[in-house]
Parts: sequence; structure tokens; C-alpha cells
Amino acid sequence: MARSLSYADAVRLLGGQDSKVVAALDDIVGGVLLAATPAVPALLGLFDAKAELVRLGHDLVRAFAERRGGLSRHSRTRRLEAAHTVIVVTAFFAALADADLPVPFRDLGLTDADRLRLSGGDALDFRDRLNEADIMLPSPAEAPEDYLPELHDHYRYMAQAVSRFVDGLAVGERLTHAQRKQFADALAQLPERACRRYEESFRRLAADFPEVAFWAGQREHRATRAALAGLEETLLAISTGRAPDQRRAGLARAYRAELGKQIVESGDVPDGIGVPELGAGYVPPRFRVAAVTSAGPLSEESWWAGFPVRDDLQEFLIGHLTSPRAVRAPLLVLGQPGSGKSVLTRILAARLPAADFLPVRVVLRDVPAAESVQDQIEYAIRAATGERVEWPALARSAGDAMPVVLLDGFDELLQAAGVSQTDYLVRVARFQEREAGQGRPVAVIVTSRLAVADRARAPQESVALRLEPFDDERITAWLDIWNTVNARNFASRGLAPLAAEAVLAHRDLAGQPLLLLMLALYDADGNALQRLGADLRADQLYERLLRTFAGREIAKQRPGLPEPAVPAAVESELRRLSVVAFAMVNRAALWVTESDLERDLLALLGPGRPPAGADLRTPLGGAELTLGRFFFIHRARAARDGARLATYEFLHATFGEFLVARLTWQVLRDMAAREAASTMAFGSAPADDDLLRALLSFQPLSVRGAIIEFLELMAQPVDQAERQVLAAVLTRLYRNVNHTPPGSLFAGYRPLSPGEPARYAAYSANLLLLLLCVDGPILVSRLYPEHGDMALPWRAQAMLWCSQLGPDGWTGLVDTIDAERFWDGDRRDLRLRLSAGPGAPPIDPDWTFGVLRDSPYRASTYYNLGPEMMRRRANLLCDPEADVLNHAVEPLAGSLDVAVNTFVRMSGDSSVAAAHALLDLWLRPTAEGYRRCAEIAASDFPPWGDDDYIRYGSLVLHRLRADDQITATLAAEVARRLARVDRPRVREPLSKAASWMLTRFRDDPEIIETVGRIPGGPE
Repeated sequence: MARSLSYADAVRLLGGQDSKVVAALDDIVGGVLLAATPAVPALLGLFDAKAELVRLGHDLVRAFAERRGGLSRHSRTRRLEAAHTVIVVTAFFAALADADLPVPFRDLGLTDADRLRLSGGDALDFRDRLNEADIMLPSPAEAPEDYLPELHDHYRYMAQAVSRFVDGLAVGERLTHAQRKQFADALAQLPERACRRYEESFRRLAADFPEVAFWAGQREHRATRAALAGLEETLLAISTGRAPDQRRAGLARAYRAELGKQIVESGDVPDGIGVPELGAGYVPPRFRVAAVTSAGPLSEESWWAGFPVRDDLQEFLIGHLTSPRAVRAPLLVLGQPGSGKSVLTRILAARLPAADFLPVRVVLRDVPAAESVQDQIEYAIRAATGERVEWPALARSAGDAMPVVLLDGFDELLQAAGVSQTDYLVRVARFQEREAGQGRPVAVIVTSRLAVADRARAPQESVALRLEPFDDERITAWLDIWNTVNARNFASRGLAPLAAEAVLAHRDLAGQPLLLLMLALYDADGNALQRLGADLRADQLYERLLRTFAGREIAKQRPGLPEPAVPAAVESELRRLSVVAFAMVNRAALWVTESDLERDLLALLGPGRPPAGADLRTPLGGAELTLGRFFFIHRARAARDGARLATYEFLHATFGEFLVARLTWQVLRDMAAREAASTMAFGSAPADDDLLRALLSFQPLSVRGAIIEFLELMAQPVDQAERQVLAAVLTRLYRNVNHTPPGSLFAGYRPLSPGEPARYAAYSANLLLLLLCVDGPILVSRLYPEHGDMALPWRAQAMLWCSQLGPDGWTGLVDTIDAERFWDGDRRDLRLRLSAGPGAPPIDPDWTFGVLRDSPYRASTYYNLGPEMMRRRANLLCDPEADVLNHAVEPLAGSLDVAVNTFVRMSGDSSVAAAHALLDLWLRPTAEGYRRCAEIAASDFPPWGDDDYIRYGSLVLHRLRADDQITATLAAEVARRLARVDRPRVREPLSKAASWMLTRFRDDPEIIETVGRIPGGPE
């Protein structure tokens, strides 16, 4: 971790160069603690000079407060950092001065031998602790309640170092026992007293310098003003700089003008509807903040759940930008698409006062991706002002102002550029380090989409801030702004203001600011959202939203289009969007590059007249022209080698998932309609599934759970007649999937390049999923009518899926389908349905091994599938799940092998493995469990040897002995069952294992009589 100011450096920076205390500190910190150096006496002198040190600290901080004017933004921050280091050390020595110590250090009478001992680790430890005051700087990323315990620990370590230091002085003969106890008690109280002294000094420092309170998060949180106006007001109140020069003023004017612009471009806004301006319409979101570590998985939801949600974004940003940490490493602002990352950088660039800050906003998609950070900054300045300015000259001209570089859209470099940017953040930190070394310290803020945050190394001391979705309060606040801006528009058009209840019914969409705007724009068309009500199915809402926006675009792009042709044009737009969605899902990604999308569009929509039915072939248009105008699609752009590169993604993943389900459902229904209308005998001709197979043979639809949910909703209103046709088509396709070669009409569609087995696996899995959506639950015997035992073909098919779908595809399928095993007469079968939740039924070994109810082997069965063979199979398969289970039962190998594969029928229709019964007894002991295991231990199994019975029976008896809840009656019952064992070598070991009963239940005649009847037992 980069170090800040040592105490001696801090004193000098605040004007204490000539202090004797500083001279002593130089001897201590700079010297090597050997007996020949003056460091040890200097250290002792520092203890005795604690009153002078405390006075010096107070004087330095007070003098700094009196002459605080005339400093640049960074100089003021640097001196505040020094002042904080001083009060951390001063508080400790002030508490030490107040402590009731028995004698001054100088009166201890050091000898040369004492000085030699002081050159050891204890003195070094105290020196190091003293010199760590600089890193005890509060951070706006850390809650005050977390900082104070850390400071207390720091003081405790210092007190312990003092204690060990004094113990090393051989003072046993110089201090009495009572004095040593007094000394120890005083040091024990030192950390608490030092913390109180620190808090008093910190409050005084914060009163003189308000930004210090923001460092520690100790400012009273006020309701955040719209568009962070309070941030600007607070920074102006503590301004120390001068008016900007002409170049800086021009840059400030360009950014300030953004406040008067609409939050988003008005391309998708209905005529007569107003979009709030940035300066009034930005509602600051909640957020989480965390110090970045190498092990911190920034893109994982579960990791962020460990950090509290905060609502003081304004206060945090003030604290960060005025803290020393801002110029040492970048602040990462992370969020989902549409969460407001870019808007936040626009706000900051406009709100930072030009007298104290020099903001430069760099939109990374508009600058050369492969250039250095400095070149990217200069490119952005020219784009904003029209002037070609070199960065060093501009930074030097900033004078009192501290540069703040806002790098917006790091994810765009990663997605669109197609080149490695894993070291980009490290290069940013090196840029900051270089600038600081040149006397031009600069703060940097980098925004990125959350999903790619782990694809670049974050430098030390980086802080990550994650924007959270809007809560109900912020949604309501945004709607108030929306309704106020459009009050006259709504009145003139006879529309009602958009009520919060109508929006909150669709919480998943409303949480993202840009999608909230989308809902508002949809409602602006005749109060459509409010008229539909909360009972609207999710698929119906998405259908209406997308059709409305597509229709609006058609009207703008093709104003002369006849009204009867509009529905077909809208459908064409939605099918293009569906191709985009499939391009992402079939590549197992959340975005798609422009070049890949162009290939998909050509393969699926490419030139030619559309044939009848569901064929997608319509005239091809460029991806940019097709998609760029929809603001619910995010277009990431970057420049590389003079070329413009782009990727596309949906602002909310469920838009793509809905479109995948929509097109799948349309293609399937069109196939069924053609079959039902065929003049040929029903079912005699193979279904034309070229398009369905092309779309569904790369990834299982279950890889995105929302796709299956949408398909279920779409299937709900289908009448029984159509449902039967759909089910018949899907069943026939599933049965023939491995025998029918793929069609060639869409052979050019290859989003991935898997082998044919993988494509067969994905397509068959998707056909089954569709069948379950349409006609579930279904029996496996319906899928494999030619087989007598359904477990065999089903297992073969499931193993194909497991081997070919990949970890994510297979896991998604397992999570989506529930399988219920049952007997159909003397045949095994399965009932499949869409999952109702986690969990699985217990294993029935009789079903597993196909043991019929009237089989003579049902009483007890042994299978030649022991732990050794199970491990060999797992070792060959390299299947993690099999490895986990085999690892769990591995201790049984070699000692209780036969217990694993011996199954016993105790009662009813279920069997249990002997090992299962024993493990269950040891983990969850019950009376029935003891009876069952004792019965197994007394049974006659041909594969079991004497040692197997001894080990099994002894474990039962040991568990019984360890159970303090056992009764004499149950103990006697277990003993009676074991007494039936008729193996000579087993008698004596079991007798010894049960002999404890005679002691615990010595007054119970039944125990004495029963234990005595165990073969080989006591008489």
C-alpha cells in the first residue's frame, strides 16, 4: 500500500521544522536502533517530552486553521492529511501525559546493558507503530463505526509496544511491584483515553475544515438535492482557489451546459411530451462501496451483499474528492446498463466548482481505444472545446484547481475494442502516480458495467462504488419530477399523471432509471400503463412496450407507410430484435459484437423474398441502422486503428429473454398451424423444423430462467385443440431428433462452432422444455415408446446432455426440470415437469436397481457396485458431482465396503443401504434408527465376513453408549437383536462393546439377562 505522510513529515509540512520533537523523531525514525546511536535516548526523551509534543501538535493544527487561505485544492488536502496525522499521534501522547505513571522515563537510570536490550524488536515495534499514524486516515468508503475500532486497535498496539519497551529496561529492581501494577493499569486505559482525545481534536479540525468530516462520513446526512446540487454548494463553501483561466472556463462552460439538456436524447419521445433536464431530473441513487482487493469478485452479486446500502452519494463524493486517496488510485463506479453511470459523470463534470477543480470527461467510446490515458484525455478536451490542448500545459495552468478525470465507459473498451485492456486500470494508476510526481496530482473516476468489472486488474487503494436500483422512494421522487415537467402536456392531452402504484407493479423494470423512463414514455401514449393495470401478465407488458416503441420508430423512419402495412413493419422490427437476442443467448453472452450480429442477420434474414409461414427472410439492413435508434438497446462503441467498433446489449436482460421466447413461440405455433392445415394425413409428413432447429441447437433455453417463464405465460391462453397439435409436433420432433439431419436452409447461422453431438443435445433439450411448457407434466414412456424400461433411454439421454451442454447449460437444465420416479406395473417410468423449486425426492434403491415388488431378492440385496468401483468410474469420468459424493463416502472404503452396496428391506416398500442407515444413526440418532441398525448387524448377508459384522455392530453400540438420552428399554432391545448373531468370531468383540450396559444399567435385571445372552457375553 502506498504510504502517506510520516509524523515528522506532517509536522514539517505544518511549519514545525525547528521543533526539538522533530529532531528526536528524525533520530528515532531515521536511525538504526543500536546502542551506539542516539535513537534510544531520543525515544525515551520523546516519552518525557510528551507535554511538549502535545503542545506542538495543538499549535500546529491551530496555526494551520488560521492561515488556511491561499492554498490550492491539493495543497489544502495534503496539509489536512498532515494535520490528521498530527492529531492521531498527539492524542496518544496527550493520553500518555494524563496517565498516572509512577516515575518519568528519565528517572529509570538506564545502563549500557539496558540500551543494548532496547535495540531489539520491542523498540523497533514502537517506532513502527508511531510511524503508522499516517495510514490511520479515515475514508469515505468506511463507516465511522468501523474506523474508530481500528483506531482503538492502533492505540492498543502502541500501548502494548510501550509496555514491552519498558519491560525490556530491566526495571524490576527499580520499580516496586505496586509501581509496575500502576504502570500496567495506566497503559491498559490508554487506548480508550487516546480515542476520546482524538475525537475532540477531530471535531475541532472538522469545524475549521468541513471536508474532513466528509472523509470520515461524519457529516449529518441531508436529503440529497436534485442532480447533486448540494455537492456544488458544499464545495463552493470550502473553495480555496481562484477564478479559472480562459481555457478552463471554456471547458467548464461546455460541461455546465449539460445541465440544461434532456437526460436522454429525445428520439423515442412522443410528440408533446417533455423529458426532464439533467439539472432537475437526476435523482441520486443508493449505492454500496468497498475497498477493492485482489480477491474481490466485483461482478458477483453475492460479494456485494456483504456491504451495506448507503444513500449519501453526495457526501461520499465530497469526501472522496477532497481526500488524499483520490489522487493515488481510481474510483470505480459500477452498475447495470441504464443505472445512470454516464449521467453521474455528466453531473460531476458540471457541478465541480471550476475554482477548485478541473474536470475532464472522457467518453471512452469516442476516443482511440489503444492510445495512452493522456492521449485519450487530450482527445476528449478537443472534442469538448474545439481546441487542441496538451495535458501537461492544461494541468499546470490549473493553478489552485485539482484535475478530476472522468473516464466514462471502461466496459466499452473491453466489449467493443476486441483487444486486451486488462491492465487499463493499472495504467490509470500509473498515470496518477506520474502526475503526482510532476506536481500535478489528479483524481480519476472510471465507470464500467458491473458484469465486466472483473476483467481488469484494479490497482491497490482503489475503491469501487456500485450503483443500486431505485427503491420505492426514489421511483416516487422521479415520478414527481416527470409529472411536474409534463403537467401542462398531460392536461392538454387529457392524460392523468403517472401514478406510482402503476409503476411499482413492475418493480424489476422501474428500478433502473432508464427503464423507468421507458415505462413513463409508454404511459404517455394514452395512459397505456395505467389502463392495463397490475394484472397484466409480464409477457403482455413486454409485448406492448416493444410494439409501441417499434411503431413509433416506424412512424418516424417511414412516414408515408400506409396504415395497413404498419403491423407487418412493426413485426419485422421485432424479429430483427429477436435475432439480436438470440445472438447473445446462443453465444452465452450478454452482448454481441456488430460484426457477429451482421453475420447472424445475413444468415437468418438475408436477402430474398420471405416464403410463407414463419420464415424470417426479409430485406437486410445494417445492424447500426436497425438497432441504434432503440434506447433500450445499449450500443457500446470504441475506436481502434481508425475503425469504429461496436457491440450491442439490452439495457435489461429480460428484454432479450422475452424476445427469444417470443420468436421461439411464434416459430413453433406457425409450424403447428401449417401441420394442422395440411391436406395430408395428420402426422404423416415430417415437420419443417429448419428454423426452429437453427435457433435452438446451440444453447438450452433454460440457461436463462426467464425465457422458460415467458414461454409458460405464452402457452397459458392456448386452447386445447392447438395445445394437442403443438404437443404432437414437439413429441415427434423429439423422438426423431437424433435420426433427422439438420436442414440446410439456415446452415450459415453458426453463432458458435460446436460439434454435431452438442447441437443434437441442445436441440433435444429445448424440444423437451417446450413440450413441458405446452403439455407438462409428461411421462418419459411417451418419449421412448419402443423401450420397456424407461430408466435406460432416459439415463442415456441425460448423460448426453451432461456431456455436451457444458456446466452452465447442464446446471440450468437440472434446475428447470423435476423428475419423479415411479413404477408403472413392473416397469420403471419417470414423470417430468417444470421445476417447482429446489430439492429432490429421496433415492429409492429398488427403483434404482429395478427390483420388482414380488422379487425374492427384495428382503436383502447385494450389488457388485462397491466404493472401489464407484471411485474408479468417477476417476475415469472426471465428473465433479461424482467426485464430491465419492469423497464423502471414501472413509467407508476398506472398512465398510459391503455396507455401501448392501440394501435391506426393513418394512413397507422401501429399502435402505446398511451404510446409509449407520450414517443416519450417527448424525440423527432415533429409537427407530437404533432398532434398524441392530437388525442389520444381526442379519445374515452372504457377502459379509466376520470383520464386517464386528465393525458394523460395534459402531452401533458405540453410538448407543455416547447417547445420554438412551433408556434401559431401548438398550435392552438393541442387545436382544444383537444376541441373534450366530458367528463365533463376532461374539467376543460385540460382548465387549456392549459390556458398558451392565455398568450404566446395573440395577435393571432385563439388561443383565439380555446382555448375558449375547454370544460370548458375560454370564
